[in-house]
Amino acid sequence: MHESHPIVADFAALLDENLREAWEERAAVMQFDAGIPRDLAEALALLLVIRQYPAVLARLI
Repeated sequence: MHESHPIVADFAALLDENLREAWEERAAVMQFDAGIPRDLAEALALLLVIRQYPAVLARLI
């Protein structure tokens, strides 16, 4: 099983179930469809989730 970068994992752990699913889905699409390495895909997907749901940022900081 893949282990996320510690910083990404810390932030992802703060996501609720729906946002975590959105994050994982975006990361998988970037990894498999775009060929982006998993670590980078997870980091970029986290940024996309924060961008799409800015209120989540308040919970992350």
